[in-house]
Amino acid sequence: MARLPRLAAVVVATISACAAAASVVAVPAGVAATTPLPERLAHVGDSRQVVVVTTSRWTTSYAKLQTWKLSRTDEWTRVIDPIPARVGWNGVRREVNRKQNTGTTPAGTFGMLSGFGLAKPSGVDLPYRQVDQNDWWPYDPTDPKTYNVFQPHRVQHAKWRTDWAERLKSYGAQYRYAVVLDYNLPSGITWRNGQRIARETADTTAGGGIFLHVSGSGATAGCVSIARDQMRRILRWLDPTKDPVIVIGPRSVIEKM
Repeated sequence: MARLPRLAAVVVATISACAAAASVVAVPAGVAATTPLPERLAHVGDSRQVVVVTTSRWTTSYAKLQTWKLSRTDEWTRVIDPIPARVGWNGVRREVNRKQNTGTTPAGTFGMLSGFGLAKPSGVDLPYRQVDQNDWWPYDPTDPKTYNVFQPHRVQHAKWRTDWAERLKSYGAQYRYAVVLDYNLPSGITWRNGQRIARETADTTAGGGIFLHVSGSGATAGCVSIARDQMRRILRWLDPTKDPVIVIGPRSVIEKM
């Protein structure tokens, strides 16, 4: 939405073959510090492109964003050093606890599935849609089948209310470039009576329309935002064949996210 604006000590348990006891050895901080960040993240899986967004605490809207890639020799290198970012005006909240209209950004690991925007930059490999005045993103809890489902137009018989939806072109600066994050998205999308509807609906209490997009004048209502040039650069960099993910959370717990 655009309307509003862990390194805990790592322990290694070693069991002596000569004694029936275990000893716990703390990994020296210097050793941990040299381990590339993506190797310390719990849920990146097979991703070869990782975007990391960290905050200093749960309740701040100020963040830092950095990006990493895994080389053909399986070595992680940083592509973009930490840059300023904004999150929800009420900070970040664990994905399982996040609720709609709380001004929080979900904390966790999410796929980066597709892009959209008012502009259409060259060199984009993600599925991308250049939006127009007909495009909407509803998240009306009274209409679960269209909740968090992009709509290329609003049909006359639509049940979702326009004040529970975003007309994407209305956010010309923020949505010049955007990437859809795999947060609370439904599945089994089909066409019915001129609308895109879901067979497996999203959680209508958890909110929707969570994107990485261009920064506006302040905090977001739940998305992550960065400067326009950096947003365009990331959009062009993302490669769907490398299963890109974004990891969001406070620095103190980011490795668990």
